[in-house]
Amino acid sequence: MFADVFPQISDSPSIIWVVAAILFNMVNVFLGLYMAFFKKEPRLVRVHLFFYITILICLALFLVMNGIHSENTIWEYLIGLYFITLVPLSIKWDVLVHALVAIVGLVLLPLLILLQMY
Repeated sequence: MFADVFPQISDSPSIIWVVAAILFNMVNVFLGLYMAFFKKEPRLVRVHLFFYITILICLALFLVMNGIHSENTIWEYLIGLYFITLVPLSIKWDVLVHALVAIVGLVLLPLLILLQMY
């Protein structure tokens, strides 16, 4: 049924990378909130960084796959640039501001899926 309603999404091979990035970002946000309110251990900081790098890899693979099979628009590049620049810069700010920046990124990721429809 999903393929009948949204044929553009189901035909795109690069969407799986956006879904993976969304899931990794959700786990990373919860891990970051746990570190902010309970305990911030060096081991958890490394895991948090690992999830961030995994999100960047998923976004890079999405951009490459989407560039091969269709055309990337400026919005896809801007969302990737958001994750490359603003999220690391927000680490120097307050912890809750960093969490807000990450959650805004989580809201922007489904926009990549919606852009495939139009």
